[in-house]
Amino acid sequence: MTASEHDYERILVKHAVTGRMFVNSGTDDVTYTLERLGEDGGAVLSIQGISPWLAEEIREVRRELNVFHFEEPPGAPPVKHWFYVGEHDVTYDESTSALTIRTGAEITYKPDEYWA
Repeated sequence: MTASEHDYERILVKHAVTGRMFVNSGTDDVTYTLERLGEDGGAVLSIQGISPWLAEEIREVRRELNVFHFEEPPGAPPVKHWFYVGEHDVTYDESTSALTIRTGAEITYKPDEYWA
């Protein structure tokens, strides 16, 4: 899936320890693809439009990253997906300005089921 195809979706990349926001596809000038890898819950997130300095900052804390994928379609309850990066790879291709994050397990939750 790509952000341009789904205007009601966004991804966030945050530092788990400090809460620092690195990437917010809803406000930053980036595009992304998110590919789920199967039943183990892992995924590969590729974000285009990342500067080299930001990629370096993200890679410095790569073991402490959280990735969120929010689906917020109009007129429907939101669905939130949380991916933990942990020991998985975070790579950067400066020639394409693409940051690739491999994630571990996914937790999906629907806030309306908790706060109805």
